[in-house]
Amino acid sequence: MMSDMTTPRRFLPLDPDPAADPARYLSRADSEALFHRVQRLSAGGGEVGVTIESRWTGNLRWARNRVSSSGDTSDHTLRITRVIRGARGDVSTNKFDDVSLTLALQTAERLVQFYSENPDANPLPGAQTYLAPKLWSDASYNLSALTRSDAARKLTEPVVAQQLVAAGYLQTGVTVRSIYNTSGMNAYYAATQAEYSTTVRNPQETGSGWAGVTKQDWSTIDAKTITSLALKKCVDSADPRAIEPGRYTVIMEPQAVHNLFVFVIYALDRYAAENFQTVFTLRPGQSKIGVKVFDDRLTVSTDPMDPEAGYIPFDYEGYPYRAVKWVENGVLKELAYTRQYALSQLGHGVPLPNPNAYRLSGGNTSLDEMIASTERGLLVTRFGGVNTLDGASLLMTGVSRDGLWLVEKGKIKFPVKNMRFTDSPMFAFNNIEQLGIPQRVYNWSPAIVPPIKVRDFNFSSMSDAV
Repeated sequence: MMSDMTTPRRFLPLDPDPAADPARYLSRADSEALFHRVQRLSAGGGEVGVTIESRWTGNLRWARNRVSSSGDTSDHTLRITRVIRGARGDVSTNKFDDVSLTLALQTAERLVQFYSENPDANPLPGAQTYLAPKLWSDASYNLSALTRSDAARKLTEPVVAQQLVAAGYLQTGVTVRSIYNTSGMNAYYAATQAEYSTTVRNPQETGSGWAGVTKQDWSTIDAKTITSLALKKCVDSADPRAIEPGRYTVIMEPQAVHNLFVFVIYALDRYAAENFQTVFTLRPGQSKIGVKVFDDRLTVSTDPMDPEAGYIPFDYEGYPYRAVKWVENGVLKELAYTRQYALSQLGHGVPLPNPNAYRLSGGNTSLDEMIASTERGLLVTRFGGVNTLDGASLLMTGVSRDGLWLVEKGKIKFPVKNMRFTDSPMFAFNNIEQLGIPQRVYNWSPAIVPPIKVRDFNFSSMSDAV
């Protein structure tokens, strides 16, 4: 096994001058030209709209201390919307020649025939006003294949030096969202993103450590420290012992908190809460808006202009995102809703879309202080395989991964075999003892989350796997 632990091979740069390559993603001029082509090819009157997703990524993946894949990919998807006398048809394609566009338009126009005409239907949304977050990083865009390969080699060297095994993923990229229609909408935004994560294991496969983060700017990612953290977790988690399942005081690192709380973010839907039984339903037909749902130290917010967690300032229909406090001091303040809901229930046509990006408030207690103040509990790196068992209570299950330790009398005693939990974040985050400093975590959309210590968290069984 040890003979496999060599440093990654260097790859030649796929693009020695990334800034000189206009084919990576669609520019504003490219996107507008594509819309005008679709508009010219359409027939039968009515309205025409397009939503264009253009994405470029450059990535490097390694396993067992060797590069396993490296590549640059570009992907462009066009969704065409046709609205004729209030009936709507949508078709997506990734082929942009005139023949393919014409076929897509004809398909959308045929779909219109399956829906009832509605002359009173609202037209496609027109021009909107958007916030202007800074979402571009030259450091992320200009990270060439050769630079990525060199970074992986340097990051793996300390792992090899300790005769351990690393796997990792490094990716930078650009995401473009652009939306145009014949009602006057003209929206375009380009954002970069960078992510790095690594797992370190020992040859005996008895210890595993993980660390990672996603940010907008590659230059702000301290990949060396991330690798060191994963390496230390691997060493510290070796040869874990079994303990009895049960309810424990649990110190969750930020990634573990996010693994649970992201399901709360997904559930922020007003129509669902009022028409079905969700975790935010108070009684049939009524949501929990105005009701305390979490510990009063928790505030959940989102803001496209957040300097650490900004995002493209409009949704896939072109409606603006805005700063929102979903939960303030533990009280549910808002739930997301569509334009149709706003028109039918609220008397206006301004939707409140959910970007699934969020910031969770925290405190100033460090992990070391949380450990020092714990009589008996568990320290969790992250959770994996998390899924919902009951939407009405948000009861969930999943397993700990890449480092679980028993804490006794203020000190880490020994590593523990992974365990399965069965609990709800609605319960856990009403049993908070301490909050730490929020930080960015590893996730496709921006998420800033603190470490949290909770009491009486339920580990229901042992999971005898690293």
